[in-house]
Amino acid sequence: MQAMASSQPLPESVPFVAPTTWVKAAVHCRFNIEPLFRAAGVGDALGGGLMPRIHPRTLSELMHACVKAARPDFHFPLVAGEMFAFDHLPALETFLTTSPTLRQALAGLAWVSRALPLMQIRLEEAGDTAALVVDYGHPDLSPEDVAHSIEMALAGIHKFSRLMLGEVPPGCSAQLRHDPGPELHALFERTFGLPVSVSQPRNAALFPRHLLDLPLRGAMPALNQQAQAIVQRTLPPVPEAGVIEQIEHGLMGDTALLSISMEDMAARLKLHPRTLQRRLNEAGLSYSDLRSRCRQRLAEAALRDSGDIEALSERLGFSDRHSFTRAFKRWTGCTPTEWRRRERG
Repeated sequence: MQAMASSQPLPESVPFVAPTTWVKAAVHCRFNIEPLFRAAGVGDALGGGLMPRIHPRTLSELMHACVKAARPDFHFPLVAGEMFAFDHLPALETFLTTSPTLRQALAGLAWVSRALPLMQIRLEEAGDTAALVVDYGHPDLSPEDVAHSIEMALAGIHKFSRLMLGEVPPGCSAQLRHDPGPELHALFERTFGLPVSVSQPRNAALFPRHLLDLPLRGAMPALNQQAQAIVQRTLPPVPEAGVIEQIEHGLMGDTALLSISMEDMAARLKLHPRTLQRRLNEAGLSYSDLRSRCRQRLAEAALRDSGDIEALSERLGFSDRHSFTRAFKRWTGCTPTEWRRRERG
């Protein structure tokens, strides 16, 4: 298993977004996390109301230390994921749990990427199945670094799914790129209460597609809108140097955004349209180029997973299958069917 590819250098620091979650998970796993926090330089993480920052490698070392310190019958990433809360951004959790539908809740995925810079969660739809695909990491991080963070993320997704849907319905499953070994594999299935496949091509939580538009019992539209406004005010404006990456994260995470204009995207990023246009020009890209690049990446990922071409065409915003096939042939030199056959050897 490899870390998520990135052409950007490993950042000097990332937000440590949930120190209270780590403390609660450590108590549950029967160890004192305070000495580990001090060693990682986040000993004051719970004081002052400010979100602490930590070097990604130090965060990984802290995770490894917690895994080793936990009692043998507990796996720290799973416990932390099940207890996860956005300590410094509670409005995001309110937004998720009061959304009218799961699809509308998943619009918050772009915010998650801004709060967790090395994490990308995107929605993929194919046939009767939907998947939340999770990528985390950087080429400079080890596979073990990535594995623990993926486990924590999938456990967090499982927690919020139960909050929004009640009992996890039939037809759900999870996939892991790595193989944690038979004992942890069995623990994952007991924790999630659903089948978990290992050594898969992606990390994902899979569920029946119709659940995306099922009305949720916890829907509170007025509170949901208030929470959305608070999140948008609280999150810092996107730094100009990261605009291209932020757009890609947004488009890859929510395919509905593929149909919005550059002006609307600029408004979402709290940028003037001329500023966004300038950043695109500096990168040698047009907004159309960037959107096409994301469509191609999404199309190729879905085709590798045996995605239905008709449904994929609709999801990516094409008027029909023929339009999608023409675009895909322009990108790759072959039709979607030919490309999938070639990939499978």
